[in-house]
Amino acid sequence: MRLPFAMEETQEELKPLTSIQLLDAAIWREIGSDQPQPPEAFTDALSRLLVRWMLTRSQAPEMETLTTLCKTHAYVLNPEKIL
Repeated sequence: MRLPFAMEETQEELKPLTSIQLLDAAIWREIGSDQPQPPEAFTDALSRLLVRWMLTRSQAPEMETLTTLCKTHAYVLNPEKIL
């Protein structure tokens, strides 16, 4: 798989985009606009991306969606585990 790279202005080297940068780019692409958006536009776009990913990658998307939701909630309650 080929990863996108970004040019850093202070250094003349290419660096891979972070997972947050990739997710932000995917969400903005899903929104389809570079205009300011209300907060719910981002959660809606992320939900649509997640659903499409689950439907194409998962053997049991209904169950794995619930599992993912529970894990996400646990990480929100304990962010030190992922930060």
